[in-house]
Amino acid sequence: MNLKSAFSLLAAGMFLAACGADEVVNINDEAKEKATITLKVMDNHDGSAVADASIYSAVDDETETSDEQGLSIWEKQVLGDHVFRVSKEGYATILVGVVVDEKGQGNVARVPDVVQPVYMYKTGVSVSGTVLYTDDQGETKAASGVTVFATITAANNPWLVATFDQTEFTAKTDKNGAYSFKDLPEGVAFDISVGQTTIDGLRYNAGVTKVGSANYRAGDAINTPMVKMAITAPALDKVSDNLGKLDTNSAITLTFSSELIADSLEDKWYVVDGSNDLEMVKATLSSDKKTITIKLIDGTWSKSTIYSLYGVAYSKDGETCTITGEQFSVNSAKANVPAKVKGFAAAKDADDPDDYINLTWTAPSTKDRVNDYEVWYKTDLMNSFKEMGGMWYDDDDAFDLKKPMIQVYVSRLLGAESVQFKLVACNADGCSEATDATKALKLPTPAVP
Repeated sequence: MNLKSAFSLLAAGMFLAACGADEVVNINDEAKEKATITLKVMDNHDGSAVADASIYSAVDDETETSDEQGLSIWEKQVLGDHVFRVSKEGYATILVGVVVDEKGQGNVARVPDVVQPVYMYKTGVSVSGTVLYTDDQGETKAASGVTVFATITAANNPWLVATFDQTEFTAKTDKNGAYSFKDLPEGVAFDISVGQTTIDGLRYNAGVTKVGSANYRAGDAINTPMVKMAITAPALDKVSDNLGKLDTNSAITLTFSSELIADSLEDKWYVVDGSNDLEMVKATLSSDKKTITIKLIDGTWSKSTIYSLYGVAYSKDGETCTITGEQFSVNSAKANVPAKVKGFAAAKDADDPDDYINLTWTAPSTKDRVNDYEVWYKTDLMNSFKEMGGMWYDDDDAFDLKKPMIQVYVSRLLGAESVQFKLVACNADGCSEATDATKALKLPTPAVP
C-alpha cells in the first residue's frame, strides 16, 4: 500500500469514527462526493484501443484526448447526467451518456467511479443508386435535383452499441437521377428514402429502401435498387363551411384544402328538404378554385326546415371529398327583420281615460312585411317586462298599417299606479328591436267601493 492510499484510509477511518453508533455505513467503499469517469475508446470491429480521439464534455465544457490505451479520465465529476462527444478522423462521431449517482448509506456520501466503454465505427462505406419518376403521361424519366436521405434508425440496427451524433445524411441526384453517399459508418443499416418532391407542378413520393447491415466494413460499396417515384396527392379535405351561420337568404360556401376542377360543379351538388324534395340550386367555383358556393336559384331557405347537403369535390390531383347528407338549418335573415318602430307612445283614451290606454306609433315601411306586433309591459308592481296578449285593435280585422293603434284595458293592470310599454314589430323572418314608449304612464286610482 502506498503512502497516499494509507493516508486516504486513515482519513476515512477518522471520519467514520465520528459517526453515531446508530448509522449504517459501508467501510468497503471510499467515502466521497464526486466520481471519476473513465472512458475506454475502442474500435467497434476488432476491439482495439483508439488513441488520440477527441472527447468533449458538455458538463465541463472541456476537451481531452484518449491515450495510447484509448483511455480518457475525468476526475471530480458531480452527480447527474454527463454527455461526451467522441470524435476522430476516419470514424463516425459518437455521443456517450454517463450517469453518476450516489450509493452511500446514512449521511456518508459514497459516489462510485464509472468506467464507460465507447465503441467507434469507421467511416468509408458508400451507397449509390438512381431515382426515376413516371410522369402524368406514363413516361419514365430521370429525377434530377431530388434530395435523397440515408437514415440510421434504432429499429433497423438492434445490434448497435453506440449513439451516432449524425443519424441522417443527404445527397442530391444529378441530371441522370444518380446519387451517391460516401464515408457512411460501417456496420450499420440505412433507410434510403426520397422526400416528397414537386416536378412540373405534380407531387411525387417513393417508398423506403433498406440497405446495409452489421457486416459491411469501411471501403465497401452498396448499390441500391432503383428508386421509382410515383405521383402522389395530398388528401382533399373540407377545411371550412358556413352551414352553422346561414340565414334565409344566404348561399352555402364550402372551402377545400386543394384546388378543385370544374367537374366538381356540374350535377355534383344538391340539397333536399325534410320531405326529401330536391331544392333547385346552382354551384359555382371561386377564382382561387378552392371554394364552392351553392345558392338557391330562386326563393329563400325556410327557417322551420332541416336540409341535407350532398356532393363530391374533385381536386386537380385526382383526389375526392364526398359530403353525404350533411344537415343544416337557417336563422332569420337580418336584412329582412323589420326596422325598429318609431314614434311609439302610450296615452289615456280621450273618451274613456279610466278604462283604456291607446298605444300608437309610426308604421314601418311596407318592405318590412310586418304581420304582427308584440306588446310588452311592466307596472310598478312587477320586476320585469312581460308580453301582453289579447290586444284590442283599431278595427275588427287587423291593424291599420298606416295608422296602427292598440288599446289596453286599464283593468288588466291589477291596480298598479304606473305602467311602461315596449313594442316589437315582427314578420316571417323575425322581430325588430324593442321600442320604449315615450314615458311611463300614471294610472288612475281605483275607486274605493
